[in-house]
Amino acid sequence: MKRKIITNTYLREATKYQIKLFLDEKDYYVSVKKLIDVTDKFIISNNIVAMDNGYYILEIIPKKENYALRVFFNDKKEIIEYYFDIIKGSGLDEVYNVPYFDDLYLDITILNSTKEIKIIDEEELVTAYRNHDISSDDYHLVLNVKETTRLPQVIVSHAHAEIVRELFELEVPEIEDNIVEIKSISRE
Repeated sequence: MKRKIITNTYLREATKYQIKLFLDEKDYYVSVKKLIDVTDKFIISNNIVAMDNGYYILEIIPKKENYALRVFFNDKKEIIEYYFDIIKGSGLDEVYNVPYFDDLYLDITILNSTKEIKIIDEEELVTAYRNHDISSDDYHLVLNVKETTRLPQVIVSHAHAEIVRELFELEVPEIEDNIVEIKSISRE
């Protein structure tokens, strides 16, 4: 099993990024990363770039589910890909006090432009099971999640003002460029 701490750079060639964390939500952890320095573009299917300078990653880690979701955005803030890690669990790291998840190797991706679904790293899962890096229960948990026809559904509450602020910053370039300032957020 691989523990992934979301503030550490486990994102291939991303060597520098800005990150905002939201830890006070009841059911999930959220982070928003803006990639500052990507040494080598990360290219996925159909020569689509998923990671480059100025791109964004929204991470949602439900506290009581067996997946973590990353949504990759290009520099125009258009969704490129949904990336689900199948996980054993998540929590706050005791040393860094930031979210982590225990990755069970198998991943599911959905390319936004074509809606193509891919299951990746199956060989890594099998190797981890054979090497006793994961238990039989963990292995069968992954297979159960994989065989589920309904992909995980993520519901992000807009009740938290900072999440609303971050979503606006992702969608409205003038806010990110400090041309427009959000002075307050309220919900009626």
